[in-house]
Amino acid sequence: GPPQPRYCLERAAWAFADSIWKYYPSVECVPCFSSETTTTSSNSTAATTTTTTATTLDPSRQYIFGVHPHGIHCIPLGQFTAKDSAFDKTFPGLYGPKLTGICATVIFKIPVVRELFFHMGYVDASRSVCCDALSQGQSLFICVGGEEESLYSCPGQDIVVLQKRKGFVRLALSYGADLVPVFGVGNTDTYETYSFALSWRLWLQKKAGIALPIFHGRWFTTLPYPVPIKLLVGKPIPTPTPKVLGANPDDALVDEYHAKYIEALKDMHAKHVHDRTLIVR
Repeated sequence: GPPQPRYCLERAAWAFADSIWKYYPSVECVPCFSSETTTTSSNSTAATTTTTTATTLDPSRQYIFGVHPHGIHCIPLGQFTAKDSAFDKTFPGLYGPKLTGICATVIFKIPVVRELFFHMGYVDASRSVCCDALSQGQSLFICVGGEEESLYSCPGQDIVVLQKRKGFVRLALSYGADLVPVFGVGNTDTYETYSFALSWRLWLQKKAGIALPIFHGRWFTTLPYPVPIKLLVGKPIPTPTPKVLGANPDDALVDEYHAKYIEALKDMHAKHVHDRTLIVR
């Protein structure tokens, strides 16, 4: 049967998660690419070529999913942690123990929150832990902009913190994993936010690693507004197979694939989001 909570804090975390999901927005998963498969059959008189177009992610390959934007709460991340989610139904075979989320170290220092993230299959975002997961053949998903990006969250705007975030690209190149851009359209609309003292809060986040977004959801609580979210999943960006698995790639190669990733994210957003422009910081 399904795993059971082992101790009091874990029971509290699981009960809390089960009680709030019904208040969260609906999510539609939209593949933003297609792959073509060509097969040729022949008989005594002629050969027939058939081309089949499909939108799929091969479960046998290794991926690093970059998820954007963080918003106040990165709701799209939940699509990777739940069986029968819109993502799981669109791309069967990926959900499970080979799909691992990574998040900030501080999360695992907060009681109840720590147990909740363990329950959802997250691990620490340190390079050593990520390398261990990738060396075991796991795929990773990460909200690249992190807590800094949450401070820029504003209804009607899509702002991502990405220009200097290259660690996930470096990991992909170290293990030959495909990079997949993912964008949750509407995620920044799920909370009302305020820009009061934003420059000071950005300074505090940079210096102390503490993010203090000012926000509220429906009924002036932390529950999000029921704004439908469209999860855009981009075409995988293949990376070259490293000569030595886990070796640190050249900075020039990291810059090259980081630029490819940003361009792919911008193109996907421009084609599918028409009421706002993506801002990359």
